[in-house]
Amino acid sequence: MDRLVYTALSGLQRAQEAQAVTAHNLANASTPGFRREMAALSAGWLAADGAALSGRVQSGGESPHDLLRPGRVDVTGNPLDIAMNGGAWLVVEDGAGEAALTRRGDLRIDPEGRLLTGDGRPVLGEDGPIRVAAGFASLSIAPDGTLQTRLAPDAPFIPVGRIRLASPDPMTLTRGADGLFRTPETETDPTATVTPGALERSNVESATQLVDLIEQTRRFELQTKLISAARDMDEASAALMRLD
Repeated sequence: MDRLVYTALSGLQRAQEAQAVTAHNLANASTPGFRREMAALSAGWLAADGAALSGRVQSGGESPHDLLRPGRVDVTGNPLDIAMNGGAWLVVEDGAGEAALTRRGDLRIDPEGRLLTGDGRPVLGEDGPIRVAAGFASLSIAPDGTLQTRLAPDAPFIPVGRIRLASPDPMTLTRGADGLFRTPETETDPTATVTPGALERSNVESATQLVDLIEQTRRFELQTKLISAARDMDEASAALMRLD
């Protein structure tokens, strides 16, 4: 009975965590460059005096990321949209002023001339955050990440800065609570390229995630029924031992 309750409780916790992961994926299905999270399990044992108790096996929830499967790339024609090619990542500045990575390429320029991502992260160049002087007629981003502007339609383009790109090992990437990725390998990759005028979409498949959410809800209900069954069996056992 005791083991049954532990099993049901562990199942409830993991089902709830899986539902949270799936809901997070669905909420970001339209976020450019978003990488899908996956619900996984790892076994754990409660130890007593250095020895594992096989009767107290618990499962731990993990959320690895689907980093290797790219999202769909759509041509937008917007000169500030870029899609990172291959394993390249855009280097941005997080809230603490440190370098972080993202695949989000819907860029914009704020009133102060700062080049930002769609969620407001400053885009880093070789010498820090990139700024663009006001008064330009048009701008473009080259495949190597060089940002160029010109003052008139017939004037030549002048380089403003080069967007910093990195190509870290996917195994070293960790996602923070702010949705940005960190890695010890943030060195600029001079060979990394982007596709201007295009945008990489999320690699979340909404239909698949909805099916997963339904299955996870049913598993949660099943674990709830298991706890109810354990309670009924416990009450029946106590009734048998009750003396009139």
